[in-house]
Amino acid sequence: MPGNRVVFSCRNLDYSQPLSTQSLRVPQVRIEPMSDDRVREFLEVFSPLHWRELWARQLEVLRSPYFLKLLTEQVEATGEMPEGRAGLFTGFVRQCFRREVEQENALFAPEALVSSRDVRRVTLWRWKTPYELPERGPLIPKLASLAYGMQASRGDGELSQVRVDYDDALDLLDDERDEDIVRAGVALSVLDEDPAADEVMYVHQLVQEYFAGRELARALDPELVRSEWRASEIKPSLDEVVDALVPADPLPGLPQTGWEETALLAAATAAEPETFLQAVAETNLVLAARCAIQPEVMARVTARLLDELRAALVERTENPEADLRHRIACGYALGELGDQRFEMREGPQGEYLMPPLISIPSGKYPIGDDEPIEYSWTGASGTTAAHVPRHEVEIEAFQIGRFPVTNAEWLCFMKAGGYDDDRWWYTEAGQAWRCGELANEGAKANNRSWRRRFVEDPNLFEQMVDEGRLASDEASERWRGWTALDEAAFEAAIDSWWQATRETEPHFWHNARYNHPTQPVVGVCWYEARAYCAWLGAQMGQSVRLPTEVEWEAAARGTEARAYPFGDEFDRLAANTVETHVKRTTPVGVFPSGRTSEGVDDLSGNIYEWTSSLFG
Repeated sequence: MPGNRVVFSCRNLDYSQPLSTQSLRVPQVRIEPMSDDRVREFLEVFSPLHWRELWARQLEVLRSPYFLKLLTEQVEATGEMPEGRAGLFTGFVRQCFRREVEQENALFAPEALVSSRDVRRVTLWRWKTPYELPERGPLIPKLASLAYGMQASRGDGELSQVRVDYDDALDLLDDERDEDIVRAGVALSVLDEDPAADEVMYVHQLVQEYFAGRELARALDPELVRSEWRASEIKPSLDEVVDALVPADPLPGLPQTGWEETALLAAATAAEPETFLQAVAETNLVLAARCAIQPEVMARVTARLLDELRAALVERTENPEADLRHRIACGYALGELGDQRFEMREGPQGEYLMPPLISIPSGKYPIGDDEPIEYSWTGASGTTAAHVPRHEVEIEAFQIGRFPVTNAEWLCFMKAGGYDDDRWWYTEAGQAWRCGELANEGAKANNRSWRRRFVEDPNLFEQMVDEGRLASDEASERWRGWTALDEAAFEAAIDSWWQATRETEPHFWHNARYNHPTQPVVGVCWYEARAYCAWLGAQMGQSVRLPTEVEWEAAARGTEARAYPFGDEFDRLAANTVETHVKRTTPVGVFPSGRTSEGVDDLSGNIYEWTSSLFG
């Protein structure tokens, strides 16, 4: 009916295809993980005895309400801290198993579906490993093979929970006690039945994947997780995918196999995780890295294997034959494992990451151009002559970071107390900003400029919202209110919003769209950038500063005065721009075709960069 709205929800990995068409736009809303405050509040309420210990561990599972519920119930019942998601599900099954044994459920009588030895171990709560279950009888192995068979029945890349006909489930179990196994699975709270449809399913898709993962860990088939990464072999091509997107659509990821989450759980329960990872890496490098990133897996593999994975990820992020979406995924995985391109060193102020540097030779560089530039950017158009006229500037040789400063590098600055050390904030204005005594006048000026554009072109704001150009839904709503204000009220609003406060971290430090280790740090002001340079220079024992505007242009355009760092013709797949549809910053170095001939990455797109002098 008119006015009704239809809302579809799906898992993150389901975004392998765009939802919109050229004629019908489907707005997308991503449900982000729970905030720190919400997680802590949940733990305080549901685990009053152990919430401090849980909070201190900062387990990744704390971001999911489903996992949080399992975790708090398990810890409250046993006092034990599970190891990762696989440990969490293992503990859940153990608890349910003990409950049925203690209640003397006939299905769990010794030598029926479980051995007497397993019953004794469940009663005594004695386990050799964090992932061991009572598997001497057929019950647990058959539940694992059932989950595996159900998952294998899905279509390629399908990620939905599987429901199978009751008789088909019995066929998959292939055991003379098949109906008892189903009843026991229901008693364990892992299986469910739909009598009306005469179907069997696992109570949750993650439970199904956990049991399938146990079978996959026992007998890995690497072909199940094979994922093509070469751009020439992926259909439709990246260009075709981008062409089909409407402005609001983010770039979808590569198609999934449907076994990714299962493999993550399998890696943790595998008897020999190193062998498991090596086999997975042959068919799906990103997935192998994601498996290795799990703390419970990383602790059980050799440093050599981790270094091999890191080296393979670096090579793949810089391989022009790889699809951009694969390079981005490799860049994210590399950040979690530790990027080999940055050397961890010990300086006078503690640890720091030594960035790779590129030498820019001395010489005369053409700067600027003779003609004004016409621009049209999301409805805002005009001309600028700040770069006129073209002229040559003699520049001494210097070195510039190959990549923008990453979040991983900035974290070292924060851990070293960079925001509290007067030495790095060496000007009067810098000291005032650090102490929270300097309002952000630059941001206010930028707000005034955008409000003027929005008032002059009423369609511009909604266009930018549709294209996902604003940082968050919160920012969209804030601007929606600001554009409705008169001049005086708007000035009062931005005075209040940008009032002087003491900052101790980048503005977007906790925003999941921008805070991955290999993404460039964003939300830092000029004073923060200069303080970081001063700190890094002290760590390295040499002078480090922001480049001048002319030096930056020389590094970006070279002696031939390129229109773009990568040449004179624009290429939407050579840089992270609005035309690329990524809708967030990308890991550094994933655009090899956008690299300058001198070897500097990301000088076009991805972020704005600070210089020590003004443009023009």
